[in-house]
Amino acid sequence: MKYRTKNILTGIILIALAVCLVMWKLNVLNLPPVFTGISAWGLLIAVLMVVVILHSIIDLSFGGIFIPLAVICIIFDKPLGITAITPWVVLITAVLLTVAFHLIFPHHHHRKDHAHSHGGYNPVSDKYSESFSEDENGYVDYSTQFGSSTRYVRCENLTSANLSCRFGEMSVFFDKAGVPGKTVKIDCKVSFGAINIYIPQSWRIENKIDVTLGHCDINGVNPDNSADTVTCFLNGSVAFGELKIIRV
Repeated sequence: MKYRTKNILTGIILIALAVCLVMWKLNVLNLPPVFTGISAWGLLIAVLMVVVILHSIIDLSFGGIFIPLAVICIIFDKPLGITAITPWVVLITAVLLTVAFHLIFPHHHHRKDHAHSHGGYNPVSDKYSESFSEDENGYVDYSTQFGSSTRYVRCENLTSANLSCRFGEMSVFFDKAGVPGKTVKIDCKVSFGAINIYIPQSWRIENKIDVTLGHCDINGVNPDNSADTVTCFLNGSVAFGELKIIRV
């Protein structure tokens, strides 16, 4: 019944959108002043965000409510007079509200603990989950979504790490890890969240992070290259989020 309700609601909205679009182009319908300066693509995205919000209200999905609201606020920031807080403050606020509501209403949470599994989280789920594994070959896999978590990597033969964070915050400490091979590869994927990576002062960073509407900050400067210097190859992407490398 819930899916039937969502389908009917979506169909009605799309029909209304099609009718309004035709009437607008025939100059039968004049848009209110609040839409002045908003492109047709912007209006279409806003309508789609409304559909997502309505679906999310039915499903009680907090991420599907606050994030689309943030997108709508960004599209209409000038008419609303909120250009001073778009896009970053609005996006960060949406992420914080999403995490907060999941923490306040624990009956919507569903924790998954896969201590020895790879593959991270389910991207179509909006429930809290965390996964961490560290094997004998020096491979670390750590993922979290809709929550905040911290891990300490203590393996003595670290070779690579895969870190994923979606709608949440993750802190990973590598300062106690051993790297006998003198090279380590860290792949990061940040989406509407934040990853804080703590590394030794002696590590060199080779930054290859692809940033899209996000931020990557590396604390400190690279040490001089020597035979004892560990080189860390940092790869991955940051979208609507933040990646911080802190030297300790």
